[in-house]
Amino acid sequence: MERTYAKVLWKLSHQPGADTGALLKRLTEHLESTGRMKLLPRILRELKAIEARDEGVNTTIEVANESDAKEALAFAASLGASAEVELNPSLISGWRVKANGTLTDRSGKRALIELYRKVTTA
Repeated sequence: MERTYAKVLWKLSHQPGADTGALLKRLTEHLESTGRMKLLPRILRELKAIEARDEGVNTTIEVANESDAKEALAFAASLGASAEVELNPSLISGWRVKANGTLTDRSGKRALIELYRKVTTA
């Protein structure tokens, strides 16, 4: 339900001449009158996520070492995303790209964790 509220609020706030302060005030009044004030933090969290997806802010590229950066950047470019490459030595090897709400993990750390899970559950 909070996703629906957030989508509507986002669409209304991006119309020409929209007053976001008035929109938030009316939303708060509506939630209060219907007894759904507990939804407000979740609506705002979802709204921030929609804004981040819209702006492409949430793209991250992590690599274990500099030699993995070229492959990670090429993968991110294939998704239409770009970001600064961050060095994360805890990945052991490989890279991770988070773009458009999807995480693609091609790291040695993930492979080792999967191997551990298979061994311990068998």
